[in-house]
Amino acid sequence: MELARIVGVLLVVGTAMQAQVADPKANLNKCLAGLSSCDISQLSVAEIQTISNASKTRNLNNCMNGLSSCDPTRLTTVEAKEVQMKDAQRNAKNCMDGLASCDPLRLPAEDATKMAEAAHKRNTDRCLKGLRGCEPWQLTPEQANSVANLESRRNYENCLKGLASCDPLSLSKNDQAAVQAEFKKRNLESCLQGTAACNPMQLSNEELARARTEHLKRNSANCLKGLSTCDLTTLSKEEGEAVSTSFKKKNLEACRHGLATCAPLALTPAEANEVAQLSRRNNLDKCLHFSAGCDPAMLTGPEVVLVTEAYRQHRRQGTR
Repeated sequence: MELARIVGVLLVVGTAMQAQVADPKANLNKCLAGLSSCDISQLSVAEIQTISNASKTRNLNNCMNGLSSCDPTRLTTVEAKEVQMKDAQRNAKNCMDGLASCDPLRLPAEDATKMAEAAHKRNTDRCLKGLRGCEPWQLTPEQANSVANLESRRNYENCLKGLASCDPLSLSKNDQAAVQAEFKKRNLESCLQGTAACNPMQLSNEELARARTEHLKRNSANCLKGLSTCDLTTLSKEEGEAVSTSFKKKNLEACRHGLATCAPLALTPAEANEVAQLSRRNNLDKCLHFSAGCDPAMLTGPEVVLVTEAYRQHRRQGTR
């Protein structure tokens, strides 16, 4: 048994080797691509030279692109100079763009000057826009003055909008007056709309009266809509009557349709009688259609006869 197993393994290995040898083109492509599955033993002398040239070209491209897979020892003198020039250009661009990969010590004097000018311009732009990373000590007096003016203007606009980034201590007297007026205007609007941002202590007596009037209007509207925010104690006699009429009308409709919000005790005797008749008709209809909502106790004598006859007919039809 052991001998048979060994023979079988050898046959499998031999078949695999024959398959590999039988496809030299695929092996050549692997070698050209620099794959580890390349079998050099299957290559001819000409193919080895072709693969060597491809490998050198691939290495040159890696070096020109600054990749870690570059092997500078395989470069010719001319190629090494080209790679060095390309690397210097790449480093100069990184320095001009302010990238962390910049190596300023490798820059020539002319490029170092350009890099310093670009860095100064970037810093000035950051300071003018109020961005992080601004280094004000690198600004000229004129630039520092422009940045201060813009920063003052930004702070003034932030204060006008009521933003948390507002610094009221940096405002001039005129700006403080304008900001205070805008705040009072914004606060009055909040109080008139009944929002949580309202500060009634900042309102004048006239503004407070206006805010109270708007509050009463909103409350009356809420009561008419039947909202939970309704405060009945603040309604006038006329508003109370209107709310009561509206409630009775809505309650009657709810009772007519058998809704859970129906309050039977709020119905007049005539309305209660109408609702009772509707309820009996609805119950009879449910019973005649064998609905689970049928209440036999609500049926009159004649209605019981109708329902019983309907049930008998239903049973006869079911037995056919």
